[in-house]
Amino acid sequence: MMLKILFPLVFVAGLWFLIRSIGRIIEIYGGKKVSLPLDRPLPDFQLSEPGAYEIAYRRPAMLGIMPTKVLYRLTSLSDGKHFEATNVVNHLGSRKDMTGSRIVPVAEFSITETGTYRLIVEQLPEIKKGDGLIIMKKTGSKGFLMIFAILASAIATIGGLVLSILAFLGKI
Repeated sequence: MMLKILFPLVFVAGLWFLIRSIGRIIEIYGGKKVSLPLDRPLPDFQLSEPGAYEIAYRRPAMLGIMPTKVLYRLTSLSDGKHFEATNVVNHLGSRKDMTGSRIVPVAEFSITETGTYRLIVEQLPEIKKGDGLIIMKKTGSKGFLMIFAILASAIATIGGLVLSILAFLGKI
């Protein structure tokens, strides 16, 4: 009798955590982004929240080397203050977008106030067609950890459902 209560609870809890985990990963990667194409001069852009940001390099190729040793400088247009971006390649944050382009975080910076900014890119190596930069809130390893949360909750959901059915059929 105890199993007929326990396994459906595992199923419901797993389903609830699965939905929450998927929502969280969408929140992490689906937030506000600034896309800057590299085939023309970089436009000025607006950052609406202070905090830590990352600069990710987007390349539409499946293979190849991503330029990581690049100097990025950020300038606030309101007061002329300069911000240095630290080169930090985050392989745990690498991902693909809906077009199949690889996105690899290559630098990060912090700002203290909202406003309009200009990004200056120094000594950029060979630019391929479709290359660009994406500026977004820093994700760190949150997305990588959320994949494991999705896997664990999916296993709990499927396991709870199968074991619930077996318990109600009297096979356990």
